[in-house]
Amino acid sequence: MRSPARRSPPSDAELHARLAARIEALEDRVRQLEVRVRGTAVARRVRALGPVRQKTAAPRASSRPAPRCPGCTLELPPGPKGEACVWCGFQFDAVRSRKRKG
Repeated sequence: MRSPARRSPPSDAELHARLAARIEALEDRVRQLEVRVRGTAVARRVRALGPVRQKTAAPRASSRPAPRCPGCTLELPPGPKGEACVWCGFQFDAVRSRKRKG
């Protein structure tokens, strides 16, 4: 009897394409989770405040994106930045701080 044929190892291009697809899928999942968490936080705030009158002016769009953790790439909550990420515990002093452009 013959032994089952063994597969040859995938080429570098196949590995790169597979990994790129997985990374893209993970980034999409992170974005969806951020939207879900943000929606839950807003719903909690609305419940705590009670009925709120609708504003007539359109909400302002942020001119710059919210800061992200270099460890997990999730958006950091508003307010002062602590020593570590609130989501993953990444220590911010492990990386150099960037100088702001402007």
